[in-house]
Amino acid sequence: MNRRVGTGELIVLVAFMTATGALAIDQMLPAFPEMRLHFGLDEDSTRLSLAVTLFFVGCGVGNFFAGPLADALGRKPVVLGSMTLYGVAAFASAISPSLEVLLISRFIWGFAAAGPRTLSQAMIRDKYSGEAMARVMTLMQTIFFLAPIAAPLIGKGFLELGGWRWTMGFGLIPAAIITIWVSTIEETLDPENKRSLELGRVFEGFKLVVKNRVTFGYGLAVTFGFGAFYSFLGSTELVLEDIYDYGDQFFLFFSMMSIFLGLAAFIANRILQRTTAKRMAFLAGVGLVVSSAGMLVAALSTSGKPPFMLWVVLFMIANGFHIAFFPTGNSLALDPMGALAGTAAAAIGSLTLLLGSFLASFIDRAVSGSVTPIAVGYLVYAIASLASQVWAGALSGDSSRPVADNTV
Repeated sequence: MNRRVGTGELIVLVAFMTATGALAIDQMLPAFPEMRLHFGLDEDSTRLSLAVTLFFVGCGVGNFFAGPLADALGRKPVVLGSMTLYGVAAFASAISPSLEVLLISRFIWGFAAAGPRTLSQAMIRDKYSGEAMARVMTLMQTIFFLAPIAAPLIGKGFLELGGWRWTMGFGLIPAAIITIWVSTIEETLDPENKRSLELGRVFEGFKLVVKNRVTFGYGLAVTFGFGAFYSFLGSTELVLEDIYDYGDQFFLFFSMMSIFLGLAAFIANRILQRTTAKRMAFLAGVGLVVSSAGMLVAALSTSGKPPFMLWVVLFMIANGFHIAFFPTGNSLALDPMGALAGTAAAAIGSLTLLLGSFLASFIDRAVSGSVTPIAVGYLVYAIASLASQVWAGALSGDSSRPVADNTV
């Protein structure tokens, strides 16, 4: 018989589920040089970056299916199905005879990863709301940041053990662990909140998400924040290598940043013990604007190349405010949704992944010998994020009525 999952176990489980995306990306990065050699690519070829891009695209597309399916069938069947496909795609990537097959497998892998990523948030919303949900989300985020530290180490270890195919095959391990784990716990979705999978009902569900000002406003705020944060993920290696000549310190810098961001999420959780989620999100948004302005002043006053440690400190502070806002803002976006938690998480996930990546691309393409484009991008997107919060009602005391029933 399936058992009831406690708060502590749920936090660890959903953090692990959320981390499956980061694990699938970061663990393969150390294998790029060997993979270029195997597929006959030049040493400076960027074609392998498509393996990351297509994973993100697959994840964005997969969100549109995972959410409505989970609202209709329940969270467990969709998580179990997603993790099975996740493992199959990892295995297919590991045995790929050509680059084309690898890229197709990576798209499917990303499509599958949308399930645990989206449903981790829906499962939290099934059991919590308001400030309690925000606290659980920030604790989940604290644990999640272990993944960017562990994944490159795991990838390097499997690379040394058996080459790039073993690195890809590692994806079978989290797939198996989550499949077994989730199969032992009870369903979190109340049967009364299940929705029909009729196409009209699915579209009506997405319309309700978009029409809800709180959900859509905070969803936009999270998306603009990720427009800046994704540029950090995409351009950090280039900044360290070409601007500061610290390319060999990439893993150290990335690990240090991950530890700091995990600490920022934990501090946000502690603050939420004493204030409301709405106030916490707004203050974090203001902090992101102020720290981004500090980055821009530092960049402009040094011709685009501030002293390295100054830049690192300012960058860490800005990203810390983003991480303090993200789980809280996400909780506020999901809070009014009730029975539509899966669909809402899918809509917000697709928005942040696809539009956030698109916004980040403008910053990434502009980085060339200067950190000024990063600072400009951070400030512009931080202001847009804060404006979205205000539009969603951050400065008012009103709250939207939860969509707690199955009626459209």
